Amino acid sequence: MRIYKAKAPMRIGFFGGGTDVSPYAEEHGGKVLNCTIDKYVRCMLRPNGEAGVTIRSLDLEEVSRNLTGRWEGRLSLPQAVLDAMPEAQGVEVTMFSDVPPGSGLGSSSALVVSMLKLIATAYNLTLDPHTLAELAYRIERVDLGIPGGRQDQYAAAFGGMSVYHFRREGVIVEPVLTDPAALLELESCLLIGYIGSRRLLTEHLVEDQVRHLKEGDTLRYHDETKAFVDEAVRLLRKLRIADFGRLLHDAWEVKKSFSPYIAPPEVEAIYARARQHGAWGGKITGAGGGGFMVFACPFDRRLELERVLTDAGVKMRPFSFTTQGVHSWGVEVAEHATS
Repeated sequence: MRIYKAKAPMRIGFFGGGTDVSPYAEEHGGKVLNCTIDKYVRCMLRPNGEAGVTIRSLDLEEVSRNLTGRWEGRLSLPQAVLDAMPEAQGVEVTMFSDVPPGSGLGSSSALVVSMLKLIATAYNLTLDPHTLAELAYRIERVDLGIPGGRQDQYAAAFGGMSVYHFRREGVIVEPVLTDPAALLELESCLLIGYIGSRRLLTEHLVEDQVRHLKEGDTLRYHDETKAFVDEAVRLLRKLRIADFGRLLHDAWEVKKSFSPYIAPPEVEAIYARARQHGAWGGKITGAGGGGFMVFACPFDRRLELERVLTDAGVKMRPFSFTTQGVHSWGVEVAEHATS
């Protein structure tokens, strides 16, 4: 029996988040700096000898089935992927994520990209990274109407440390750091931790940000957020990591102006505690409200900061940067090995 697997990386968004969301991206040009990390959404496809399609989410403990042209189950996102890729029939798709839903690391988009690459590999379909990212964007933002931008889909498809330029006429991917030593140096001064899911709040938060933008309240803050990207790239290329960390603080202060829901009191308390114990700066890694936070600090303050954040209830997670996007492969296995 031939089975197929895929994994798509999640990302830490450093600067420019929110400028990849419509209508700002089309009207003013968005720009985002992010880097993928070794936290993945993982998928497997195998023939099951049955009609239709079965989806199993191991971490959510949910099952969806489509045996007669109609879905039964609550896994709306993977269901939408399979609706967009009707080639997959008579199979079971199994998936799980390395982090909880609502993480702020782009796990939903990583799931879509991973599934698309999985199906493309299984059925010999050609999807280059740009096409893959745009199809993932369409499924999430258009087909399902989930609020958000484009950076997560592109990060999962391309991988690495890059600036993504979002324009009406298309997306340009600009790699920033390719030197492994430079990535390791930045990585040595960063910590990430999970402060709790705010998944439903996040969707309303993105809608609130768009409303403020359309009403003209936050256009200046979007422009300032975008301007941080070029300065961050300059600092990274000169390996001025401390200044990069301090710039994270400056950008976080501006980002909070997008919406009053971005930094609830518990987030502000954690951030203030981190700053008191050596953090140069930090931010929430997604739209806001909860999920993962990232902190930049001197190497010799890492252990102290990790202990303080753990005591504050933050679930610290080790991570490493990755330089590649989604992977997929197929292998021959004995039938009992997949059951």
